[in-house]
Amino acid sequence: MSEPADLSWSPARVLHPGRSEGPPLAADPRRLFRASHLVPCPRCRGTGTVGGYTGDDPPEWEEGAWTCGNCGTYRSVPADMPIVDRPPVPGLLSADPEGVLRAEAAARTGVERLAPWGVPATDRVVWRVGGPPAEPMRATMPHPRAEVLRRLFFHQWRSALGTVPHTHVPGLDLVSLFARRAAWHARLDRAWRLAAGRGLVVPSSADRPQAAGRSMADLANPFAAIIEVWATGYAFADVTGDAIHLIAPADEAGG
Repeated sequence: MSEPADLSWSPARVLHPGRSEGPPLAADPRRLFRASHLVPCPRCRGTGTVGGYTGDDPPEWEEGAWTCGNCGTYRSVPADMPIVDRPPVPGLLSADPEGVLRAEAAARTGVERLAPWGVPATDRVVWRVGGPPAEPMRATMPHPRAEVLRRLFFHQWRSALGTVPHTHVPGLDLVSLFARRAAWHARLDRAWRLAAGRGLVVPSSADRPQAAGRSMADLANPFAAIIEVWATGYAFADVTGDAIHLIAPADEAGG
């Protein structure tokens, strides 16, 4: 399914929502909230590393030998705060009602389009709000079941697609980390468009019955919708079995 490229996304837009006019956000039972509150990673106790055996013969235990697999050296993780139906910070998102609705609609569209790839369908959106957001997850795919797309684009179809352009984002600050995740989603969008333009067909080896045997040109591009979320200034975190997770920065009207 061919769509025009969304050129409104840019690294400078990441985590910088704007202000918008329009009526206040109406209550929506599909919209829920979780406060952003960070706690030390329970696995590494906030050190960013864990002990492990070295490759010596015989192997020896070494404290801090490995990067923590839970937090990836970030040392902190989002606390498991309760999900509530009202923003934990008064007035949050109220300055940008149109942007919020646009981000939610785009996120739901993206997840709906991932369904043929085995990603669970859900239209519930949980906003993580009100504090310093945790660093983005290292996995760039919205859900582990979508990893099959990475294998197709960058391995199985490598010769057919060639080098897929990628936006380099320098820096190690929080916004740059999120911008790199957005840039990866934009690269996946470009790879999809190339595969669709060349009429590549999903092989049966992909083990996705709803997509196998179909041309990429006939399948809807989820990443076009996901980068629309980034274009609003909010962040697409991931999708789980029961919710899509979006992130609003503490100063959501900072654009």
